Amino acid sequence: MIYRTPLYCRSFRCIAGDCRDSCCKGWEIDIDSSAYEFYQSVEGEFGERLRRSINDGSFVLTADERCPFLNEHGLCDIYTELGEDKLCRICSDHPRYFEWFGSFKEGGVGLCCEAAAKLILSSPFLLHEEEITFEEASGDYDEELMDLLLDARSEMFSVLSDESIPLDKALCRVLDIADEAQQYIDMPSAEHTGEYCGSALDAVFACFESLEPIDESWLPYIRKCRTMLGSAPATDSAHQPYLRRIALYIIFRYLLKSVYDGEVLGYAKFAVVSVIVISSLYRCRASVKGSCGFGECADIAKDYSKETEYCEENMEQLLKLFSTEAFFSSDILKELLGGI
Repeated sequence: MIYRTPLYCRSFRCIAGDCRDSCCKGWEIDIDSSAYEFYQSVEGEFGERLRRSINDGSFVLTADERCPFLNEHGLCDIYTELGEDKLCRICSDHPRYFEWFGSFKEGGVGLCCEAAAKLILSSPFLLHEEEITFEEASGDYDEELMDLLLDARSEMFSVLSDESIPLDKALCRVLDIADEAQQYIDMPSAEHTGEYCGSALDAVFACFESLEPIDESWLPYIRKCRTMLGSAPATDSAHQPYLRRIALYIIFRYLLKSVYDGEVLGYAKFAVVSVIVISSLYRCRASVKGSCGFGECADIAKDYSKETEYCEENMEQLLKLFSTEAFFSSDILKELLGGI
């Protein structure tokens, strides 16, 4: 079967102890059945430590929400004691993600990782394909719909990758392409089409304030930025390539999921809204610091990703709001794109 990934994935390397926002902190770490069985068989003092640290199929986090095997040097004791191949699947895969679609598979690295975020923002978006051993897909789907989605996504990639097209215009076209595809799934297009009075950007930020936070510092940060929206400087042109690559990352990662859930316009809106919000956060950072450099841009995108796409409940809530709230209508989003 065909396995398709962004070319930059070949360059990804975990930075382990140098990571400032370790994936071994603040996350529940589920243990797959194969790793669990192996951990039960490990002998000696380390085996006892393993079994004491597991409860109900997960590692028991410390009081400060660290994995019990994350040592003072930011390294994993399971890795150093037993070897890389003895990590549980979630630890071995993260931040990699995978999707199976019948005769092909896709994957990449997630924006929520510090090292991956820098790679995504700094690398041209090019896809690589290779033949791999066949792997079973997660479910059946409409082949005709998949063909339509692949064509729609290819057109989105083409528009977003063409730097002669201003980013706001490219993203407006992405919404139009998605709307056309959505009409194949349901007529009329499933979105709120009414008018909205007031500051749509403020309403968008208010929506993000209502989501369940992953990190306790996120909500105070969003609230503070919301108060600065009206006075923040214009978008720095140096940020445009980063924002363009974020949009490409989201479209690649999510659009084909709509073959299962029908949310083609919702996923396109997620890409657009993400660019609008992240661009605004860049502006707010520049308002405070005088500028927002590459490292800060990558950190902001990483934190945003962590709080949205890496919380299943938040993604479900956003997709619902995209079709019910007037300030998330395609027309309003197109107006907001003029400010990026």
